[in-house]
Amino acid sequence: MTVKKVILCQFFTFIIMALLLSACGQKAKLDSKTNAAYINGVPISRHELSMEMSRLQQRFYSNKMSKEQVKEMKKQVLAILIGGRILYQAGTESNIEASPAEIKGELAKIKRQYPGSKTFKNNFTKAEMRRKVVVDKFIRQEFADKTVVTDEESRKYYHSHLADFTRPPLIKISQIMIKTAPNDSQDKKQAALEKIKAVQKKLQHGADFAKLARRYSEDPSKANGGNMGFLMRGQMPKAFENVVFKLKSGTASAIISTGYGYHILMVTGNKPAYVTPYADVEKKLKEYLKQRDIQRKLEAFIKQRRDKAKIHIFI
Repeated sequence: MTVKKVILCQFFTFIIMALLLSACGQKAKLDSKTNAAYINGVPISRHELSMEMSRLQQRFYSNKMSKEQVKEMKKQVLAILIGGRILYQAGTESNIEASPAEIKGELAKIKRQYPGSKTFKNNFTKAEMRRKVVVDKFIRQEFADKTVVTDEESRKYYHSHLADFTRPPLIKISQIMIKTAPNDSQDKKQAALEKIKAVQKKLQHGADFAKLARRYSEDPSKANGGNMGFLMRGQMPKAFENVVFKLKSGTASAIISTGYGYHILMVTGNKPAYVTPYADVEKKLKEYLKQRDIQRKLEAFIKQRRDKAKIHIFI
């Protein structure tokens, strides 16, 4: 399991939890002008939908969204709000309540999730926080507390997804580079080529690579004797990959031409592929699998209840 997957899993879990704010009320006449939808007779107002979108944009989006993005986002947020109504109604049916202390704590927790208190706009009502607490308690009671990942399950996942726990081979590279630009004249490119050929001759006569890099290289790595550190495939130009993984350690490459200029490379070290031991990832892996299972159960529950609910959508 990669960090990216974990981070991605946590990100979507936050969005669903943060948007599960629902309203409780008496049945009303269908007012499509004021409301975006109804779920079992309880309205979701257009204002509420707008506020939820504003909060999501404030939390996750810094750039202006296109009309198409806003339209798609509106559909997704409304679907989540409907899911929130379903979960809130299920929570009240289970006699779950929210105390004043829990409501206050929930607001403080949400505020911490914004990128700095200065950007947080407290437009959440106590009623919304109460509904959020009820939904969270219902999810914990009916799903989280009842979901257990066994050692057998986590080990099975680990062994069947071993590539996700494997760090690819790393290779330590140093380079000497003479810069060129695509719009350079032919004479200028030729002069750069002659310059690196002269460096190549010095290497062939036993000169120290690091010293030559410090003296002649035009890459920032010259300060470190050309050392670029450990890299893996995908972290360097393809022209480099085609050479360095076949190059013997301590041997200078032939001159390589790229869009950046002319290069001479040297491999100075390597690390073989490494599989992270199960013991090192066990705790995080079990938590990932638990959250995944909770999410699946939650989605199935919402779908089942939604299929039976009376829903009217006006957007």
